[in-house]
Amino acid sequence: MILMRLFAIAVLSVGVVACGQVGPPRPDNMPPADNTPPPADDDTPPADDEPDPMPPVDEDPEPPAPGFELPGGWQGAPGALLPGSSTVKGSTGVTDPSVIAPEMIFPLAEGPAFANSQIFGQGGGGYASGEWPGPGGSENDPRNFDYPWADNFCEVRLDAKHATDLCPGGKAHKGQDLRPKTCENAVHWLVAPETGWISHVGSISVNIMGAESGLKYKFLHVQMPVPDWVKTGAPVTQGQPFAQVSDLLSASSRATTVHTHFEIHGAADVDGALHNGALPPYTSLVESYLDLVDANPDMAEPVAQPSQDKCLTPQ
Repeated sequence: MILMRLFAIAVLSVGVVACGQVGPPRPDNMPPADNTPPPADDDTPPADDEPDPMPPVDEDPEPPAPGFELPGGWQGAPGALLPGSSTVKGSTGVTDPSVIAPEMIFPLAEGPAFANSQIFGQGGGGYASGEWPGPGGSENDPRNFDYPWADNFCEVRLDAKHATDLCPGGKAHKGQDLRPKTCENAVHWLVAPETGWISHVGSISVNIMGAESGLKYKFLHVQMPVPDWVKTGAPVTQGQPFAQVSDLLSASSRATTVHTHFEIHGAADVDGALHNGALPPYTSLVESYLDLVDANPDMAEPVAQPSQDKCLTPQ
């Protein structure tokens, strides 16, 4: 290494003279240059120019640990309702792919979970005395608890409380039905999508206000009674369990299936215009679910369903 440095210095000196650049005069008292190389340092190991040997090739490498990935096409497009399920037959829902609530986490504590219609899924009774018929079957049918997801914001509803200018016909389902991983009643926990506070507790519902976003998250068909601390004005932190999923349609009657009806309310641009009220939650649920299963791959794969009696309201 020392030889190489001396050689480089010599070459550099020649190069400087060749370029016509003259250095300062040599002092008279400087001894003549000694071009004899210094003795080698016995403690310095010789340079090893040989490349490191290649590690041996594993003829039978260990396969990577299996991890579940969501299947291709695991979610339908926003606004792609099940055929025959819209208020104006043949129309679509809200196709704007905007994520209304980027701050929120998935509102179920664990997966897998399935966004789809509860009245047009297996075991659902349809709507309006057969004018929009359901498929029949049983609530615990595996098809209800498998991919792909399906948007059902803008699904048919006809009463005045479902008025919305976002859906064809002006009246529609203003939320998204979410099934937990099994049809078991009063087992699966709902969690706060965002840090904030309880803004309302009803006979089968709980609303949470998000402190950062200003959005209201509305949950219907929750198991009653809720935990004692769940009262109007009580603070909640993001991810805090607050109620369980049930099939209650009122304080004393059961809905068609075990699911939660999830809504997001606030002001946001949808399809190029500002809307204030119930907003389409589907793409926010898609994004937050991806975050959940990315962090917990074992929560993504569908599981076997229990017998139908496990889906009934606990007595």
